[in-house]
Amino acid sequence: MSPRFDEQAVPDISKGLEALLPDQGSFELQNDGAGKTHNWHFHSLNEELFVMRGDVKLFWFDGKYNEQHCPAGTWITLPAGTVHGSTAGDGGAVYMIRPEGGATAKTTFLEPSEFPVSV
Repeated sequence: MSPRFDEQAVPDISKGLEALLPDQGSFELQNDGAGKTHNWHFHSLNEELFVMRGDVKLFWFDGKYNEQHCPAGTWITLPAGTVHGSTAGDGGAVYMIRPEGGATAKTTFLEPSEFPVSV
């Protein structure tokens, strides 16, 4: 099987979106439907998230359970190893995930028996 190549018009990258790019590497643009939950997990690298549309509830565990409502416009910084998860709001959420240095972070999801608390 061989690659396929099609010519397309190049969409304009807005200055706002370009500002989210790391100096080198890539970032992820996540689109979560209403109520989508990413259960307890952690990353091997520091990560930054920027909520672009909708809202999410970020929850984390640092010896105790914490949660924060994050509407569009919220910038979140997650240190590597932070055990956390998120749930999209009623209208869903679109957010950017930018790992440290634009590298690919290793994500480790906890087994239900390892969850610090049920959400």
